[in-house]
Amino acid sequence: MTTDTEPEALAHGILESVSDDELVLAIPHTDYRLHLVPTVPAGEFGGCVGKRIRGVIQATALRIHRAQAGGRFIEPIWGAPRIVAGTVCTIDESHRRVLVDVSVPMWVTVPAEQDLDTLREGNLVNFYVQSGTTFRPVITS
Repeated sequence: MTTDTEPEALAHGILESVSDDELVLAIPHTDYRLHLVPTVPAGEFGGCVGKRIRGVIQATALRIHRAQAGGRFIEPIWGAPRIVAGTVCTIDESHRRVLVDVSVPMWVTVPAEQDLDTLREGNLVNFYVQSGTTFRPVITS
């Protein structure tokens, strides 16, 4: 099982802005500007605005759908994630979540009413995201 702080589970980006309620993470080599909810107070980001940052993105799916074709994307390009598609990298059954590559790695909690056994590593999936996708920074000194 992949843990939150292993390299394949960490999102990398440029922190464009941060407050206690929202941060904007620019994903390099894309037009994405993700508006996420920070899991720590803005003061704990200490001098990170405008710089590269790593962290864990956590979302909750309304329902995950397997797809026969497609790619990786986040809608909208600028704003809070609403519609997401990507490839399942890891399944964490004990926490009912999957790590999905959606241009950045994102842990996605699977709804309780959905059978987790229908998902496999390598599956293409898409889903709507509940409001409140979070970002927990992994700040190294």
